[in-house]
Amino acid sequence: MSSAFHPAKIGDIIYSLPAVHRRGGVSTYFIKRPEVAKYLKPLFETQPYIETVVQSDNVPTGVTIDFSDYQSFYRLMLRCDLISLNCMVAGVRTHQFPLKISGVSLRSTHVKYMNCDIDLDEHRDLQMWRPNQRWLTNIEPIHKSDIVINLTKRYHDWSNEKHDFRFFDYTLLKDYDCGFIGWDNEYDLFCDRYGFSPKRIYINNALEVAQYIRGSKLFVGAASSAKAIAEGLKHPILMEISKEWPDDLPKHTHGHYFINKELIEYYLNNDIEVPKFPDVVEKSKERGELNTLEGFMNE
Repeated sequence: MSSAFHPAKIGDIIYSLPAVHRRGGVSTYFIKRPEVAKYLKPLFETQPYIETVVQSDNVPTGVTIDFSDYQSFYRLMLRCDLISLNCMVAGVRTHQFPLKISGVSLRSTHVKYMNCDIDLDEHRDLQMWRPNQRWLTNIEPIHKSDIVINLTKRYHDWSNEKHDFRFFDYTLLKDYDCGFIGWDNEYDLFCDRYGFSPKRIYINNALEVAQYIRGSKLFVGAASSAKAIAEGLKHPILMEISKEWPDDLPKHTHGHYFINKELIEYYLNNDIEVPKFPDVVEKSKERGELNTLEGFMNE
């Protein structure tokens, strides 16, 4: 049976899921960090393309998908921000490109997990994930508040010259039904900085975060594991980003990286259609072939 291994943090692992889905799913997803494995297990095991989550300190023998070089891999699959040009090569098709490229290699002497080799002769017709299709499903919505807010102190250190988020005005939310997901210090920081106190939403695992986001009308926050879950659901998002170091930008119709009253009112007063969850690619037991590519840009 197929399997996957990931050594990183929560958000990075959530962003790996389109690649797992695309490869037909896994029987076991091995996660290195014990606290991360415990946190993600309830959410991942509700997905039809993951049977079980197991903690593992090392890469198991024979693992099918090794995300040790995860930064390169998931960015190539998701068309993220850091290497947009290289994203294209994961979907190079011979009838669309006159230049027949056999492979592409990414090398970094600075970050060990940014090394990656892609064999384009083997993966010639793999297509990028459609931006408006979700990769999280089977989430029962639970309403705690109309707007779910989540941000981390990591992205609010205003003394750090690399990050300046003051252009994103959270005070626009103060007159609405808001709930905050996060640690106590993050909540205190938010209330002190923006002058209002959304209700606290306490969570135990990633599945609960997904349920509360799914039960809301709008997610508002910065780059975080909660934002990654909102992205996986393709839930309406107003995202606070860095002007100098933008990353994890929303990739769907209802994802925005600015905030204003008009957008807030629009999402609170309109029912947004739940995005499609594509069929999982299934491998034929008899022929060992991929039966469907639905969910990718095959046109």
